[in-house]
Amino acid sequence: MEATRYRIGEVSKITGLSKDTIHFYVKSGLLEPDFVDEINGYRYYSRWNLWQLDVITMCRKLSIPLSQVKEILASHDNTKVTALLAAYREQALALSRYYQQVADDIRWYEQVNERIQNRPADLAVHLETLKEEIVIAGLRQEKQAYEHYHASMMEAAKDALQHAETIRRRYGYVLDLEAMKQNHLLKLQEYIQIPHCDYTRVNPENLLVIPAGQYAIFSVHIQDEHADFSSLFNWLKDHHRKVDQVFADEIGLQLFGYVEYGYDVTIKAHLVNETSTD
Repeated sequence: MEATRYRIGEVSKITGLSKDTIHFYVKSGLLEPDFVDEINGYRYYSRWNLWQLDVITMCRKLSIPLSQVKEILASHDNTKVTALLAAYREQALALSRYYQQVADDIRWYEQVNERIQNRPADLAVHLETLKEEIVIAGLRQEKQAYEHYHASMMEAAKDALQHAETIRRRYGYVLDLEAMKQNHLLKLQEYIQIPHCDYTRVNPENLLVIPAGQYAIFSVHIQDEHADFSSLFNWLKDHHRKVDQVFADEIGLQLFGYVEYGYDVTIKAHLVNETSTD
């Protein structure tokens, strides 16, 4: 009894696949019609071809690459097919973790920008005790060349940034205290904090220690590298305290708007330890 043969239109109707999709599988080498009429050149598909299309459709729903689909079709061995699928499962899990990280990073960016938009207009100076932090920093710049601070930081952090699995980061600066007295934000050194950063990729001279200790902290809006820092100096005078280092952490990651709208920073003034005298 002659096996049943189907034209491509019939196969399309049976499987629900378009003719173009079936043609694509043929051109890709995944599917070969079981019979070609030598007289008219018509291609005919068999029950075996229908089974192949079922396997191909299943694999494509799993987003298995065409090269691996070919292996599965050619194997004729369920044990081998199981091994191939198990290997692809590991790839799928890796992709799942990657896309979860992407989704988390996008949500993080939304949250930090919501925080920027909703920041209170006036945040008073307050006292906090902070732990030591190690960040990646560019080389300290001389005042006459301070405009190079960003390029220096980017060069220092390039390997860590390339290998980081997240876009999350926080930019910050070491400030010139004397310039702040003139309400000028002079950045002597820029640094970046990357969650779970692998510091083995960073030159030791580019690792900056932000010391533990007490800090006078407040937030301020920077416009054209100027801001009103009088609240800090008034607080220091009223509390009879001195500072030896001042840092500024950007409140959130902004991709645009620095020049036109300015940006917000948290000022962290490291207080000198007071020693008692008899």
